[in-house]
Amino acid sequence: MGAKTQILLVAALLSGQAQAADIVTAREHPAFWLWSGVKASDALQEAQTVYLHQGEVLARPNEVVFQRLGLPVSRLTFPSIWLTVRFTTLEVPPAIVPRIVRLMQRWQAAGNQVVGLQVDFDAATHQLTDYARFLRALRQQLPPEFSLGVTGLLDWAKTGDVATLNALAVDELVIQSYQGRHTVENYQAYLPALSRLRIPFKLGLVQDGKRDVQAEAQLQRSPWYRGTVVFMLNPARGQAFALR
Repeated sequence: MGAKTQILLVAALLSGQAQAADIVTAREHPAFWLWSGVKASDALQEAQTVYLHQGEVLARPNEVVFQRLGLPVSRLTFPSIWLTVRFTTLEVPPAIVPRIVRLMQRWQAAGNQVVGLQVDFDAATHQLTDYARFLRALRQQLPPEFSLGVTGLLDWAKTGDVATLNALAVDELVIQSYQGRHTVENYQAYLPALSRLRIPFKLGLVQDGKRDVQAEAQLQRSPWYRGTVVFMLNPARGQAFALR
């Protein structure tokens, strides 16, 4: 093999590695969201933490209800799980939170290490003060053995009041870098603002989405950074589902 050929081969290999590094490969991460209706692939076999979607708090015309979704209560093999509940309103009737707590306790009684409740609510940046008030009240309703976590939007730290974020009554914040099945364009431009956070935080990625490994590596400088969480997807329509 000539020297020129070797150089071209090395360049091709490096290019392939760079492209691979720009794709979110699930098996390379320790934590995952498993949403209701999403099939679990073997990429989760080494998962350390799984966020299980277990229902939604829905605002209907004349009432607010908790709709139970996701896997039935069972003994899972994951070292730890969070129960994730999607909220579409902060006007929550008194009976709903106790029902969610009972669901967490049932998962715990089934032999699982339940870390706590993760609230998934898309609070607009200008609504963070109201959201903080809601979370303080919610925290008081949770048994002390359960943690409280939330998902967050990229814009929160960049244009929001960081002091409000750092005062949230939560044990964990997971910033989502995606919408639907796709990575937010230029999401890396939002990451430097996360260095101002003073609460434990993670970065949420979407399976097979794009990623900027170098930009994400800068997060390691923060003592509050706790790694990544991958939102698992079903194959797009027309694609075969394959275990990885």
